[in-house]
Amino acid sequence: MQNLYLQDSRPWIIGLSGGKDSTCVTQLIYNMLKNLPPEKRIKEVFVVSSDTLVDTPIADNRRKKLCLLISEQAKKDGLPIKVRIIRPELGETFWINLIGRGYPSPNRWFRWCTDRLKIRPINKFTLEQIKENGEVIIVLGVRKSESQNRERTIKKYEIKNSKLSLHNEIAGAFVYAPIAEWLETEVWEYILSHPSPWGDDNKFLLQCYCKGEDDIEFIIDTKGKAGGSSRLGCWVCTVVPKDRSIEAYIEEGQKWLIPLKEFRDYLHEIRDVPLKRFEFRKDEKRAKIYADLLGKNFEGLVRFGHKVYGPFTFQTRHELFIRLLKLQTEPSELKEKLSEFGVVLISPEEVEAIIKLWIYEGDDLAEIDSVLQKCGAGTAFLQHLLNKENGKYKHKMDDICQSNNISPDLIDKLLIIEKDFSSLSKRHGIFNKLEHIIENYALERMIISGRKEK
Repeated sequence: MQNLYLQDSRPWIIGLSGGKDSTCVTQLIYNMLKNLPPEKRIKEVFVVSSDTLVDTPIADNRRKKLCLLISEQAKKDGLPIKVRIIRPELGETFWINLIGRGYPSPNRWFRWCTDRLKIRPINKFTLEQIKENGEVIIVLGVRKSESQNRERTIKKYEIKNSKLSLHNEIAGAFVYAPIAEWLETEVWEYILSHPSPWGDDNKFLLQCYCKGEDDIEFIIDTKGKAGGSSRLGCWVCTVVPKDRSIEAYIEEGQKWLIPLKEFRDYLHEIRDVPLKRFEFRKDEKRAKIYADLLGKNFEGLVRFGHKVYGPFTFQTRHELFIRLLKLQTEPSELKEKLSEFGVVLISPEEVEAIIKLWIYEGDDLAEIDSVLQKCGAGTAFLQHLLNKENGKYKHKMDDICQSNNISPDLIDKLLIIEKDFSSLSKRHGIFNKLEHIIENYALERMIISGRKEK
C-alpha cells in the first residue's frame, strides 16, 4: 500500500460507508500514512462519506461522529486526509423523486434510489478531482468473497500486472481494492483486534451488524445490480420486505423510531396498489388520450404478463407529503430525537421543489392549496410563489383572465414557472417548461371533455 501511494501524485478517494469493509480499508490507509515519514505524506487522501438525507437517525449520527473523529485525529497526526460529506443534488433527493415526481417506492427491480443518492454524488466529486488532477485512484472495500457477482465484477476490470482496476464509467479514474482477497472473518478479525486510530474500538459497529444492518459500498460497475440483500442504511428502504435493523432498535427500547417504521412499511405496502398509481406512465398519457378521442383501445406497457402502472397519483403524493410533514412537525418523542440528532426529514427547499414539480406535472392549484392548509401553510405559500401578496394584483389578473376567457389556474402555473427561472442568468429550458404546462392543461381539458361526452 505504501509503494502504491508513493508511486505517483494521483490523489486517493476512499469511499467510507461506515460499514465493516470500508472501515477496515480506512483504518489500513490511515495507519499506512501514519507510518510514513512526514516528508513523504504529500499526496492527498479524500475520505468521502455519502449522506443520502434519508439515513436512519442513529446511523446518520454515527456517520457524522465517525467523520468528525477521523478529520480531527488526522489533523493532530499531521496526515493529508480530508473528509468530505457528499449529498445528492436537490433535484435528485429521495423525497423529490418519490413525492414530487411520484416514483413508486424502490424495489429490487426498480432500485432508482442507489444511483441518485449515492453513485451520482460520488461520481460528481470524482470528476471534479480528475478535472483538477488529471487522474485519481478510488479505494474501495470490495471483496471477491462477498458474492459471485462481485467476484466477476472485480475480475472484469482488473488491469494485468497491476494492483489497479479500471472504472467502468469514468475515464481517468482507477480502482484500488486492497482487501479484495480477504474473507469476511478476516475483516472482522482485523477491525476488532485493531482499535481505530481515531479512538473507536469498532464494537458498536459489530452490534449494528448483529441487528441486521448492511451497507452498500461505493461500487465499480453501475450497470450491475447493487450488492447486498439487506437494507441500505436508509429508514425509507423498501427494497427488502422488512427493516430488521430498525425493528431491532425498537425491540431494545428505542420506541421513538416506531413512526418511521410505520411510514416505511406504508411505502412498501402501497407500492403496487393500482389505485395508488396512475394507470399509465407519463410518456403514455398523450397516447392514451388520443386513443380515447379516436375510439381506439390503448393497453399501455405490459411486462412479463403484468400491467406496468405509472407514477403515484397526485392524491397519493399529497397523502405522503402530509404524513411526512406531520412526522417532522407535530410534538412527539420522534421530533425531540430528530432535534437531538440534528436530523431533518424533509428540508424547506425540498418542500418548495415538490410543490413546483406538482404544478409542472399538471396538479390542481386548489388541491395543492388544500394540502398546504392541512400542513399549516396554505394560501400564503402559493401567494409567495406567485408574488400575490398584493391584493390589487389578484383583482387585475382575474379581470384579464375573464375578459380573455383564459383559466386563472393556468396563468398562475405559468407565472410560478416564470418566477422559478427569474433569478437565473441563463434561463435555458424555460420555454420547454412553459409549453409543458400548457400541454398538460390542454390534455386535462381533453380528458374532462371526453368524460362529459360519454
